[in-house]
Parts: sequence; structure tokens; C-alpha cells
Amino acid sequence: MCMMVNRSRVSIKKSKDALETFEICNGEEWLDSACFDAQQAIEFLLKGILLEYGIVFEKTHDVNYLVSLLDDTDFQFEKHNDLIMLSSTITSWEEGSRYGKGIRTSVNTVRRIHNIYEDILKAFLEVQEKNQQS
Repeated sequence: MCMMVNRSRVSIKKSKDALETFEICNGEEWLDSACFDAQQAIEFLLKGILLEYGIVFEKTHDVNYLVSLLDDTDFQFEKHNDLIMLSSTITSWEEGSRYGKGIRTSVNTVRRIHNIYEDILKAFLEVQEKNQQS
């Protein structure tokens, strides 16, 4: 498995841990961290999948751009439309968190991103398994 996919797994764990802490402590910094790490997880996962398909991409944090490149492959996942719908929001979390502007979102939105991530990862692992069996 490529390094980007493995990094995405670290980021999603950090996001889930930060969200859990936010729910206990209610400190905005924890929600901010959960959003940033969720964005990183999605970005790294998409880039990892693109690398596995041999697709070159520009240096970017733009989730919509990465999804558009992925759409040129045969890779499919169930929550594709959800990801497209939230791609601008996810992308904005990178800059909003990194540069201290803060993020306005709900716990449910972060959980939706976590679910989208899990769906993409599941689809990717199924493709990897199928390719190994061939």
C-alpha cells in the first residue's frame, strides 16, 4: 500500500480522536483539528489512489480537482455524490485550520466526511484485493 494511503489512515484517526475530544471538552480547537485532519485524510487518500492508477496531479489541496481526475478512471465508490457535494467545504478546511481563521461546521458534517473516507477506503481496498487475485 502506498505511503499516501497510509498517511490518510493516520489523519483519519487523528480527526476521529479530535472530534471525540471536542465532544467531551467542547474546545473549538479540537473541532478545528478534527476538520483539518479529515481534510488531510481525504486529500491523501485521493492522491494515493491516483498514484496507484498512475495519474499525475498538480500540487494542490483541492478535493474537487482530485475527484475530477479520479473520475477519469474506473474507480467507483458509493458516496461519490456526497464527496462532490462537500468537496468545497472539505477543501476550505485546509486553509481555515492552517491559518487560524477557524472553521464553522457541525459535528455531523465532520462525521459525514469520516463516512465518505471509510467508503472510499473500502472501495480502494476491494480493488486492491481483486487486483492481487488476478
